[in-house]
Amino acid sequence: MMNLKNLVVTALAICSLASSALAGPFTKKSELGGFDGFVERMSGGVRELGRGNTGSADTASMPGAFWNPALLGFRENLGFTLNIERRDLDRLGGAFGVEGKVGKRMGVGFAMLYRGDRDFSVIDDDDETVGTAKPFFSMFYLGFAYRATRQDAFGLSFSMSYDNLDIAEYMDDTYGIETEDAFRSPVTINLSWFRQWNAKWSSSVVIRNLSFSKNLSAKWTKNPSKDNSLASTEGVRPKVLQIGLGYRSKIMGKPVYAWMEALDYQVADTLLAFDPQLHVWTGRVGFECEIVPEKATLRLGMDDLNWMLGAGYKFEIRIGRKKFPLEVNYAFLYETSAGLWSPFTLGLRGYIP
Repeated sequence: MMNLKNLVVTALAICSLASSALAGPFTKKSELGGFDGFVERMSGGVRELGRGNTGSADTASMPGAFWNPALLGFRENLGFTLNIERRDLDRLGGAFGVEGKVGKRMGVGFAMLYRGDRDFSVIDDDDETVGTAKPFFSMFYLGFAYRATRQDAFGLSFSMSYDNLDIAEYMDDTYGIETEDAFRSPVTINLSWFRQWNAKWSSSVVIRNLSFSKNLSAKWTKNPSKDNSLASTEGVRPKVLQIGLGYRSKIMGKPVYAWMEALDYQVADTLLAFDPQLHVWTGRVGFECEIVPEKATLRLGMDDLNWMLGAGYKFEIRIGRKKFPLEVNYAFLYETSAGLWSPFTLGLRGYIP
C-alpha cells in the first residue's frame, strides 16, 4: 500500500506513458506504458470488441471517428452507437458516437470513450483509509472524411484526453497541499485511408497521435500541485501505425468475415526511430459468422493475448412508414496478462434514415 502523496504521482503515471521509457538509453525492449496500455484496452464499440477489437477495415464499424475516420466517407444515414462495460476491479466504461453524411462525398463524426473506478480507496501515511475516490478517464474524437472514389476514402480526426483523479480534497485535508484533479492532453491528429478493393477484400491504414509540436510528438507535462511541491510527470502519446485487412466470404451459405490488424507503436519522442528497441508490435484478429443472415451474428477474436467472444442481433423498429434499423451486441472479454474478466459488455447501434 502507498501513502497519499505517492498515490498522486502514481495515478498520474498510470494515465501517461511511463517517462522512464522515453528518458534515455534503452537497456531492454520497450513496452507500452500505463497510459497506452490503458487506452489500448479501451474499445470504441461492443460489436468490434467481440471480434478481437478490430474495426479499422470495416465500413460498418462505429464510431468511425475512433476506429478509422476515413470510414465516415461511406456513411449514407445518420448513425449512432452507445456502449456500456462492466469490468473487474469495480470499473465501468462506455463509448458514445454519432456520425453522418455531409454533401455527396464527405462525412463527419464524433466519439467519446470513458473509463472510471467506482470505489478507489485513498490511503494515508498510516495505512488508514481516509476516503473513497472515483477517478475517471475519457477521450474525445472529432473526425472528417472525404470519399475520393467509390472505393477509396481519406480521413482526418482530432483527439484529446481528459482525466480526473478525484483526490484533491484528501490531499488538501491531510497535507494542506492544493492539487489539481483534472488534466487535459494536447490535441492530437490521426490520419487514415480506407479502400474497398472488391466484394471480398478491404484494407486500411491509420496513423495516430501526431502533433504540431517538435518531432510531431504529442507531449505534455502534468503538474499535480499548484505550488510544485509534488513531482510532475511527463506524458508522451506514441505515434502509431495501424494496418487493417478485411475478408468476406460464405461457408455453407452463411456470410463469414475475417479481420486482421497489425499495430506498431513508436515509443520514443522522435520523428522516426528505426531502432527496434523503440517499437512495440502487436496484432489483432477476429472472425464472425452470420448464423442467421442479416439477423444474428456470432464472433470470436483475440487482441494480443486477450480473448473475446461476441454476439449480435439486428432488428427494425417501424414508426409510421419508416423503418429504423437497430443492432444489439454483447461481448465477453478476458485479459490474459492481467487475469481480468469483463462479463458484461452491451452495445446498441442504429441508423436514422
